[in-house]
Amino acid sequence: MQIEKEQTGSIISLPPDLTIPTYVINLPERTERLSHIIDQFKERNEFDVTIVPAVKHSIGAYGLWLSMRKVIALAIENDDDVIVMCEDDHQFTKDYRREHFLKQVLEAHDQNVYYLSGGTGKFDHVVPITENRFWVNHCLSCQFLVLYRPFFKHILSKSFDEKIVADLAFPLMTSNKMILYPFISTQRDFGYSDVTELHNIEKGIVDNLFTESDRRLAKIQQAYLRYHNFSAQLIPAGKS
Repeated sequence: MQIEKEQTGSIISLPPDLTIPTYVINLPERTERLSHIIDQFKERNEFDVTIVPAVKHSIGAYGLWLSMRKVIALAIENDDDVIVMCEDDHQFTKDYRREHFLKQVLEAHDQNVYYLSGGTGKFDHVVPITENRFWVNHCLSCQFLVLYRPFFKHILSKSFDEKIVADLAFPLMTSNKMILYPFISTQRDFGYSDVTELHNIEKGIVDNLFTESDRRLAKIQQAYLRYHNFSAQLIPAGKS
């Protein structure tokens, strides 16, 4: 990607034709999900979308992992530097904005991040890196992930069996990961899941998980902003 920068290296403009290869995993028979995800990316030309037929398996989570490996193989074949990998239940939040998103993707790349989550239903410990990017030791949800080239071969070299769960596997593969906040992505609840049986048992669990994660991160972001605003007030006073 070619971007215009000041001498300091900060981004001052983004080319209007800048796009990110975006691979969406979808079981062909789930036509309602296909219609949904196509609508999500409608008129968002910053995403160069490819629908990837999911690998079908009696164990849904295993089929999803095989599908993700399929996406990574395609990214390597296409010589992609960065991709978005989506599940077909991804939906954009009201906080998604093109310029903001692309800026976060590029700045995370400069910080050698391996992957950037657009939104998570559960996380453990976080550390604010900027107002909108948080380092995290563990986070669930793979509905919208920005993956960078250095991570591709790590994924393909991961040993696995039919017990693998992508939500658990990805965070364990690298410490170089961040989440965006406010979330730009959540999961639409279709009332069923081909991957996670718990979602079929506990109705509304997806929305509840994302709501709780949002509540926690909002408090952490507020504390971060208060500290930085206070520091900004002190620095000029100390110099005078």
